Amino acid sequence: MERFGTHNLAACLVAACLLFAAGCGEPDETATKGYLKVSSADVAFPYIEESARKFEQTYNEAFVDVGRTTSREALVELSEGGSRLAVLSREPSEEEVAALSAGEAAFVTRTVAHDALAVILHGDNPVDELTVGQLRDIFTGKIANWREVGGKDIAIRPLVRDRNSGTYEVFEDVVLNNAEYGASAYPCSTMQALTAIAGSHPGAIGVTGLLMTTDTATMRYYKVIRIAEEEGGRYYLPTQDKVHSELYPLRRPLVLCYLKNSMLEVNLVSGFVTFLTAVKGQQIAIDEGIVPATMPVRTVKLD
Repeated sequence: MERFGTHNLAACLVAACLLFAAGCGEPDETATKGYLKVSSADVAFPYIEESARKFEQTYNEAFVDVGRTTSREALVELSEGGSRLAVLSREPSEEEVAALSAGEAAFVTRTVAHDALAVILHGDNPVDELTVGQLRDIFTGKIANWREVGGKDIAIRPLVRDRNSGTYEVFEDVVLNNAEYGASAYPCSTMQALTAIAGSHPGAIGVTGLLMTTDTATMRYYKVIRIAEEEGGRYYLPTQDKVHSELYPLRRPLVLCYLKNSMLEVNLVSGFVTFLTAVKGQQIAIDEGIVPATMPVRTVKLD
């Protein structure tokens, strides 16, 4: 699977930024009034959608329209003016930052919460834990049968997300160390497709986000397993407290990205960002099962 080149993406973003003027809301738009289009990475979508719903309940003259996409596509939509706020499931790359900073508007990023790469298997698979090294060997094709890691004699079917997704890129960087995915890796266009296959195929293994593991309907068919940094180390589930304390090894941020003409600029983008990073928005993050970035530590629920 060929990864979309960063130079190609950067070129697209530069071209789009030259055509786009940031902060183009309606003349009477305020921090709590108007229309805002948001492009959200798949794994962040439930949190951002719920936050938008509660923001609209609080401010009834605001409409926040949240679309589900990949992290890379969210940045492209931001640069082209298709949305005014992008939510990524990873940090933007240096090339993306440079491209989006090429115009007159400032490119602003804020970490709103912390997520994790949750490893899921079919519910009948007896394997309950893996090391990061074993994950690397499975997804590069070195380990091809579950019996090699204490499971049944079943071929492993690694499931990977779209190459433009943050999950794909973070896993490639953190677990594969930029090695290539194996030939048996099966691409899934959405996180919903990935979890559905993981719950129906006995040999499947996939990687998702914390927000995707709170759906009790699908959790009947797949399970989340424990991960250790290395052989001989302690194994941890990706719970809120283990992600917050950085014990779980596969962590990643959820990042808000937007363009701003002036530091004094006030519009619906700044209003919604303030809501997400303040107490109400951070409490929503806790309730949705992820780790808040600005809330005091003592408020994080322990699982």
